Amino acid sequence: MFSRRPTVIIIFLLFAFMSIQAYSQQKINDFYLSNIKDDGTQDWEVKGKTATIRDNFVDINDMEANYYTEEDTILITSDEATLNKENMDVSLKSNVHIENEEGATLETDSLRWQREQNRIETDDWIKTTRDLMQIESTGLTADTELKTAAFKKDVRVTLPDKENKGVTTAVCSGPLEIEYNKGKAIFNQDVVVANQEGKLYSDKATLFFDIESKEIVKIISEGNVKIIQGSNVTFSQKATYLSKEQKILLEGRPRVIYYSDSEGGLSLFK
Repeated sequence: MFSRRPTVIIIFLLFAFMSIQAYSQQKINDFYLSNIKDDGTQDWEVKGKTATIRDNFVDINDMEANYYTEEDTILITSDEATLNKENMDVSLKSNVHIENEEGATLETDSLRWQREQNRIETDDWIKTTRDLMQIESTGLTADTELKTAAFKKDVRVTLPDKENKGVTTAVCSGPLEIEYNKGKAIFNQDVVVANQEGKLYSDKATLFFDIESKEIVKIISEGNVKIIQGSNVTFSQKATYLSKEQKILLEGRPRVIYYSDSEGGLSLFK
């Protein structure tokens, strides 16, 4: 959202520093705050319908902010925000929405941004969408541009599955650790991966996806692996699901409980 650079140029429109010193609080309309990089390009800007200045904090209503990077512009809005003038950290509250130029979004009820750590975090429910991938969870810690993120608990992910012309869902108790640029997501505790063909249970699952299409490439499940496909059940300690080949490789004393299926069975786990 905002820069770490220690050198900033701050512009307060409709705001006089003499007035701040004279009063412990002051309310202003059409608040605007901007930061310029050393090279003269715009770094970020914050707007608000109204703002109340109190000591080292600025409380902003109907906040709208833009964060400019070399590759993207990120829009941040919220009903309420509190800006710390000393470290430029920001706390957002109520109808928090983040969106970039490509249409990736994040929605939550509250969000904290720490400038020095270049980190955003929340303990509230969040929903984020990126291309065709959607993630919901309670709690999040991530870098500002959401390139790496840890979704804390009660995680649910949906991904397109073009091979089966459907949707694959993955849930876990958490955390989910994801690196978007590497196409890698690690699900922890009580993991269940499911589509119309069956369900795969495990203690941990590492999902690899194509960073362009966001389609699943493979899933490596580990620990107490159980696969349910119709009335058939398979147990093992490790299973590798290959999406393109529609195959699964079992390791660690695999055991299969098979029931005949007059319709020929299902094809996800072979």
